[in-house]
Amino acid sequence: MTASLITQSVSLARRALVRHGVALAAALLVAPAALLAASGTASAAAPAAGAATASSAVSVPDSSSMTYTLKASAKGFKINVDSHFDWQREGDAYRLVNSGRFTLFSFNFESSGVITPQGLQPARYQETRNKRVKAVTFDPEAKKITFSGGESEALQPGTQDRMSVLVQLAAMGRKNPDVFASGKVVPFRVAGSSRTGMWRFRVAGTDTLDTPLGAVKAVHLVRERDDDDGQKVEVWLSADYDWMPVRVLSNESDGDYLDQVLSKFERK
Repeated sequence: MTASLITQSVSLARRALVRHGVALAAALLVAPAALLAASGTASAAAPAAGAATASSAVSVPDSSSMTYTLKASAKGFKINVDSHFDWQREGDAYRLVNSGRFTLFSFNFESSGVITPQGLQPARYQETRNKRVKAVTFDPEAKKITFSGGESEALQPGTQDRMSVLVQLAAMGRKNPDVFASGKVVPFRVAGSSRTGMWRFRVAGTDTLDTPLGAVKAVHLVRERDDDDGQKVEVWLSADYDWMPVRVLSNESDGDYLDQVLSKFERK
């Protein structure tokens, strides 16, 4: 394999993972077992644990670890590795980590914050690609999001980051599966590493997937957003696995793709 081909492949894979933001946002992923507590400011703003349970508009899943088989095609170069997604909650604090490593490239996406009656409220979102780090902070009191470059935006109610949006979807499905009735659209404002944008998940129906865990029945969502760059992202959520993603597929306009399928699920 030439150095040029490796460089092109890594670049494509990096772009796909960043856009996917699912990294599932794109591949989901395993992190250290110890839960990092949310910041003192975020914890102080959190409601009491009992109150969140009594009046929740969502049903946030308990902690779990997931492993995905990640397959990708980048300029003809094939990638076949595992990625990991670790969802950890302790009281009203949460932390989730999506990570993976392959030739000359590694990624680690993290979201941490608090759980409210409306679901996840991020306090910090961080993307690490190789050793390059970009972080986003959410300040609900000041109603502001601040990005790594110093830019800021107004924090709109219900805003998620590229990681938390996946668990927020799961929490909605657990509370009321009818939210994913065929044809419905579920909108979110989602923060990336440098700005926010509108993501809309359109329900395309229910499929039966062939996975390493066997046949899995899953709701099929197709992501739509304001700035159409030719990339198509699809997510499959399964009630059998706490409505967490069992597959995430990202197709580029040039034929390259990134496909992640659940191969291991462990409740904690």
